[in-house]
Amino acid sequence: MNKIIIVVLLIFILAFVGYFYILRPIVTEEDLTEIATHREPLQIPLIDHSNFHINRKDLEVVITPVAKYEISAIILSKKKYATNWASIISPFDLALGWADVSKPENYNHIKFKQILRWYQYTYNSQCAIDHHYISQHSSNHHIIPANDNVKNAIQAAKKREKITLEGYLVNVSGKYKNGKVSWRTSQTRTDTGNGSCEIMYVTSVKLGTDIYK
Repeated sequence: MNKIIIVVLLIFILAFVGYFYILRPIVTEEDLTEIATHREPLQIPLIDHSNFHINRKDLEVVITPVAKYEISAIILSKKKYATNWASIISPFDLALGWADVSKPENYNHIKFKQILRWYQYTYNSQCAIDHHYISQHSSNHHIIPANDNVKNAIQAAKKREKITLEGYLVNVSGKYKNGKVSWRTSQTRTDTGNGSCEIMYVTSVKLGTDIYK
């Protein structure tokens, strides 16, 4: 009996290790420069760009890039979703902060919460920045990974870690189970409320000095 238990435990351990090995992102490049979270996100409008098509789990959508987009920020909060059609292509939301929001003397006094693909925050009197500044230097990003390696990199990213994302702000339209669906990205960092989140098709992730594409 003891031998059977040991064998079962070994199989379980090997399966557990194998599962996480499969999900481990593969480094495709290295960049020794520090991630510069003090910079504003870079957005360049697109005049013309090829669309991306996804057909997966009863979902058929066209992803239309509207701007080339790059952001370097602190991960203020991270949440995985798996409950509606959008989570099929966008399983993660990242609440990101840059400029003074990315400084620990500020974000340590701010509490962030993500729910229903929104993010909310509260801050105490010790925070040196106010609501207006926080709202214009933080944003919730709906992440659409370009491939499994990018997805695994996002999976591995941790709260309070610096990250650089490159890709596109996109709109999404199509069908899910014969019903029409659509999702439109924000194209400004100054909006709030409904429609103010960025929908980002991510082609590259940088964590530390490692880049994943």
